[in-house]
Amino acid sequence: MYGINEIQQTMGMFGLRVGDISLTQNEDTFSKTIRDTVFVSAYPLAAWIASSWWRLIFEPLPPTKAKPSVDWRMAHELTAANQGFIWPRLILASDTELIQIWSTPSKAVDQQSVRYINGLEGSCSINLHEFERTAQTFIETVISRLNATGVHNTSLANLWQEVQEERSDTYSSQYRRCEAELGFDPDECSESLVEDTLNLAEQIGIKTLSELAPACSKDLSEAKPLSEILKQIQESGLTGNPDISIDDSVSPDTPQAPWQRGNKVASLLRDAIDIPENSIPDDTLYDLLGLKKSEYEAWTPPRRQHISVAVPLKENRFNFHPRKKHPIAKRFELARLIGDYLFYDNRGESWLTSTDLRTSRQKYQRAFAAEFLCPLSSLQDYLDSDYSESAIEDAGDHFQVSSQTVESILANNGLIYSPQSSSDLEASLPY
Repeated sequence: MYGINEIQQTMGMFGLRVGDISLTQNEDTFSKTIRDTVFVSAYPLAAWIASSWWRLIFEPLPPTKAKPSVDWRMAHELTAANQGFIWPRLILASDTELIQIWSTPSKAVDQQSVRYINGLEGSCSINLHEFERTAQTFIETVISRLNATGVHNTSLANLWQEVQEERSDTYSSQYRRCEAELGFDPDECSESLVEDTLNLAEQIGIKTLSELAPACSKDLSEAKPLSEILKQIQESGLTGNPDISIDDSVSPDTPQAPWQRGNKVASLLRDAIDIPENSIPDDTLYDLLGLKKSEYEAWTPPRRQHISVAVPLKENRFNFHPRKKHPIAKRFELARLIGDYLFYDNRGESWLTSTDLRTSRQKYQRAFAAEFLCPLSSLQDYLDSDYSESAIEDAGDHFQVSSQTVESILANNGLIYSPQSSSDLEASLPY
């Protein structure tokens, strides 16, 4: 609980907008009036942001189809600010480049004094650094207000000072980042586990760890977090020597959304291998990654896995650890790894990683694989404006992708409506 002074001295009209949409527009059910702002205390919200800081910045959504834990929701849903105030239903999650925002209006059946009117049709995103600046300004404004009214040494001020000190120290920042990516609040993860994780980061790279750690976090299995990664390092996989090159102008700094990057790189690669329209043969996928067809087709994952990785060896060779078993899923997995190699490391120095997470990197991979295996223009030519279920199934067979992939491509480009689409433009809520 917070002191009454902190609450009282920060009471005021609060407004929250995403673009042109006011997410705090509400109906006062007692006075029957509609306002764009709501009367609340800023202190609980500032305290929630500060206490959730590391997880908001570094922890992504749970893997596709995984239900988030109560612990995750407390760190990412605005209603957790609580303290007796009615907050908009808002979810915040990082994809490592952007903060994604989802919101829905109040339910008609809610018996509350304030009913929020607006929501977002899908997810909206803002730059991660812009979010940090805005959140920091809000927190510091609340602290300044309290100081000006003689309320000093609050729990918020002390907590924010700790966060600032940790942000300015490289080791402390990495420590907190590891905790968050593993799904823990500050100081709730054992010190030995964080140190093991940081040691692993030195071996595989911090960016690789950021893709893998959340996929192997405490909520996904009863096994020790990261044990899956350690097993794959030690086990033998399939040796491949990728032989792929495209326009050198493509780089991770390209200022485009993940799906735009994926489409661009896929088109460049199709041009480079001179297959602009047709279905991609399996042999081409093997050749691009330098895999032996016989070895790959005989490969069976030793266990059910949450991740696919390719561990770099010498001379641009990799030790591949695929996880998919179905022929169609295996094609999509190979395409994702090809896209990862092209965009995130074409020098054989960093790990290739493919997971079910919804980070920017994984979104890029899915978009690349879909466009590479089933280009939109070719798909439209094949369907000839017939978007029936049977036509979509036939298209999946023709391009050797799943019907879900075909539906997603069509839905993402506004050609059909599909609530089951795996579009990066998520539904009104991501779970």
